[in-house]
Amino acid sequence: MPILVASAGTVADVIPAAPGWRVDMYSPERVDGVPVASAVVAWASIADPDEPGGVRLDPVFLAGGRAWTPDQFRAAYGQQLDVRVAPAQ
Repeated sequence: MPILVASAGTVADVIPAAPGWRVDMYSPERVDGVPVASAVVAWASIADPDEPGGVRLDPVFLAGGRAWTPDQFRAAYGQQLDVRVAPAQ
C-alpha cells in the first residue's frame, strides 16, 4: 500500500458521493452574501496531521455555482461558519 505524504490541507483524493446528502451552514452571527449550500456531490480526503492517520474526510458541496470543500468555503466567507452534513429531505 502506498504511503500518502502531503502538506496540511492538500486534497489527496476525491470520490463521488451517493445521493441523499446536503450541507447546512450555521453561524453564531449574521453573515451577508453567503451563497446557499446544497447537495454533497463528492467526498475529499484532506491531509491533516492533527487527525488519526493524517487524513480527514470532508464533503464537497455545491454553492454559488461551484463546488467547495468546507475549508475553501470558510476561507471565502468566514471562519465562523459551521458546515454540517445532513440527510437531504
